[in-house]
Amino acid sequence: MKHRLRLALPPLAQLTPQSEVAFALFDRRGRLLRSGEQSVDRLVETVPVQYVQAILHPDDAIVLTVELPSLPTARLDAAVQSRIEPLVLSELADLCIAHGPRTPDGRIQVAWTSRRPLLEAWRVLHESGLEIKAFTPLELALPPGDPHPGQPLQLPVDARWQASLPDWSLARPEWRPARQAHHWRSALRWTAAAALLWLAGLHLHAAQLRGEVRALQARAEQTAQAAFPALTAILDPLRQTQGQVDRLRLAHGVSAQDDFMPLSLDTAQILGFASGHVSALHYDDGQLTLTLAEGYAPPADETLLQRNATAAAILLRKDADTPHVWHAQRIDQRSGEERS
Repeated sequence: MKHRLRLALPPLAQLTPQSEVAFALFDRRGRLLRSGEQSVDRLVETVPVQYVQAILHPDDAIVLTVELPSLPTARLDAAVQSRIEPLVLSELADLCIAHGPRTPDGRIQVAWTSRRPLLEAWRVLHESGLEIKAFTPLELALPPGDPHPGQPLQLPVDARWQASLPDWSLARPEWRPARQAHHWRSALRWTAAAALLWLAGLHLHAAQLRGEVRALQARAEQTAQAAFPALTAILDPLRQTQGQVDRLRLAHGVSAQDDFMPLSLDTAQILGFASGHVSALHYDDGQLTLTLAEGYAPPADETLLQRNATAAAILLRKDADTPHVWHAQRIDQRSGEERS
């Protein structure tokens, strides 16, 4: 054991982070290194040690000796509680009870205190950074034959501060406050594990997508090569295939939107009223000329007709000199002619 800090606690119910407590710091050989008074919340800054012995105020704990027969260790706690139950004024569930070992003559020292004040005081000390190793009743922390067993420990430090403590106390592990930092570390570990798992899944999904992309690209290259054997190197299957299709369309006279077939189909949709009345059709240099036979019903709203034509990128107009004749050509084609 390294340095140990012994505290003289005020009544447990009055302990707060701002409570002033008397303390004494001893080295491993029991020599006094430092003593004084300090508030609980500043004590760790003043005396940074991990081994803290808290001596209870004389009014906070009751100590007595009981006799019990020889029992297995697992049954000793229950036997002690049963033995003192007639002696306490509170329910056993409202108490913290601890005891020492059974001596050969069957005698056992027992101590108890109110549960709620002890646990609350332990929480205050714990959250202030004090690692409590023992809560010892004053009666068990005094040297034998102390003339004032009911008087709390007081400064200056004397022999009453230096008595050996029993190996047991009311600081039993099952009552120890939860370690908040430990809970945070645990939560952070779970969060980190979840993040790693998510990242692993993301990388796996990305690898699957890359595999699918490679497979699609390979199929596209194979399809392009099969459709156009003249292609010696496939670098961009889509673009190269579109180029080959465009060349084929040029070779067959339907390469662009201003060629005859696309222009004729779009014009037929716009001039729906002329269906069955076309007597002549002429196409020259990107311009389609339709001559209609009499008997068709002209559109009531030519503004709508022109709007539909504009939406289809077609310049539609009536012939200024000859009735029943309509001319159609692509707007970009017409614009190009005007610019030239």
